[in-house]
Amino acid sequence: MNTPTLNTRRLILRKFNENDLEAFYDIFSDKEVNQFLPWFPLKNLDEAKSFYQERYASIYQKKQGYAYAICLKKTILPLVISILI
Repeated sequence: MNTPTLNTRRLILRKFNENDLEAFYDIFSDKEVNQFLPWFPLKNLDEAKSFYQERYASIYQKKQGYAYAICLKKTILPLVISILI
């Protein structure tokens, strides 16, 4: 299984899920954050859902590769993304 949940004193590193779409959209719609990535910033939640399904949900089906939502334990909302393939 890839992307096991990891815990630190302050953080949780876990898989994204569809409940995270609003935070996912906030991260991937920011032009400054995404200026060096090979895709354009997302324009709406529908694009965020498609992007999640194509890029993240598919990674979670593979035996290797990691795509973490890095969250504060207090909020459990994703702050940043980390991908290791």
